Amino acid sequence: MAHHPRPTRPLNLKRRFALTSLGVIFAIALGLGWLLSHMLTQRMLQREGEVTMDFVQNLLTTDNSSGFLSHPDDPQLRDRFLSSMEHVTSMREPVRANAYRPDGTVAWSTDQALVGRRYPVNDELDDALKGELVVHSGRLTADGPAKAEHEGLAARASFFVESYIPIRDPRSGQVLGVMEFYKVPVQLNEAIREGLIQLWLACAASAVGLFLSLYWIVARADRTLREQQARLAEAQTLATAVELAGAVAHNLRNPLASIRVSAEMLQDSVSAAAETAEHCQDITSAVDRADRWITELVRVSQAPQLQDEAVSMGPLVRDCLEEMGPEMLRRQIRWLAPETDPEPVRAHPAMLRQIVLSIIANAIDAMPEGGDLVAALGDAGDRCALRITDTGHGITEEAQQRLFRPFFSTKSGGLGIGLALVKRMVNQWQGDVTLAPNAPRGTRVEILLPRAGERGAATVA
Repeated sequence: MAHHPRPTRPLNLKRRFALTSLGVIFAIALGLGWLLSHMLTQRMLQREGEVTMDFVQNLLTTDNSSGFLSHPDDPQLRDRFLSSMEHVTSMREPVRANAYRPDGTVAWSTDQALVGRRYPVNDELDDALKGELVVHSGRLTADGPAKAEHEGLAARASFFVESYIPIRDPRSGQVLGVMEFYKVPVQLNEAIREGLIQLWLACAASAVGLFLSLYWIVARADRTLREQQARLAEAQTLATAVELAGAVAHNLRNPLASIRVSAEMLQDSVSAAAETAEHCQDITSAVDRADRWITELVRVSQAPQLQDEAVSMGPLVRDCLEEMGPEMLRRQIRWLAPETDPEPVRAHPAMLRQIVLSIIANAIDAMPEGGDLVAALGDAGDRCALRITDTGHGITEEAQQRLFRPFFSTKSGGLGIGLALVKRMVNQWQGDVTLAPNAPRGTRVEILLPRAGERGAATVA
């Protein structure tokens, strides 16, 4: 049993980028927001601790009572220290304040039950006794105090800040003890909350702005890539069409030559009737016209190697209409040739002739029951305009959008390489071709070509 490979699904660049970038940017925004919020909180708490440390250090230095922590038995130092602590107890925010001796024993506290107690495990106190300012925050839980020194606290709020401030000797700088402040900073907590809200809003806005900017860039790149891919596919298809046109032209010449020889033999036959001779003449003329078209088609397939020149549009269009005149007469089509001769345009005579013949042939096929075909020349700014209109069955909007694509045709059994080649050649001459419905019925084809100016003499095809 043959194994058929699963078809490769086309890459949806925009959707894949949107999903990937959204996840990456969201993760970066979360990480950055958490890091900045943590830094902001710590910085504000550290600043609060530094202010408190300056206040306490200045207070104890002013009355020279800091020595009480290292000499708690000195009554004078004790009185001065207790007098200083009255300023501390009058502060609104501290819920509890403790003064520690160098060995970690509580020398003074707003809770008299803690005086004389010592907590063997207190890392923050150990760091403060080494001369470091230690500030940390936390939240009270319903399970009870997380640390032994928090025992007996009445929580007025879940968020608290605990500062361990080293007290130094003003002269020697030696650490004499540590002051601990346990606070519920309502104003600081509100400031931190507002700062975090603004920080997270800024992170969210930055993430959204970054995502939208990158998505716009990728969406534009995706659209450009799709357009380039479509043009590449169209160019490849058109190249195939040109090769096919050359192959068809080469293969048609041999049977056309045989038909022409046979018609000439019948025409030269002595027994040929007058009516047969007339039909043979028509066959010969049609074969000559087809051979001429094939020659021009082969030259069209070599378009990149052909140089454009100055071409007079009036005589060329009238000659094409005269050549298709017998066919239009047979189909009861009335035609009108342009009477004006505008300035020459830049094009290749043989290719431009093939273009006009192809458009006229399409218009004739669109009017099987007869009608009117009008060719007009005019000015369109710095370019010359050729407009060919018919009163045929017209085109649909869908067909109008696809007519210039290779291998698309509205004719049954048509290859659809005509208008694709027309557009390719006109674009090579820096021109443009459009096809639209003609009011009240039919189709209008307009070809715009740049004027030749004074570059070279006009060539009449």
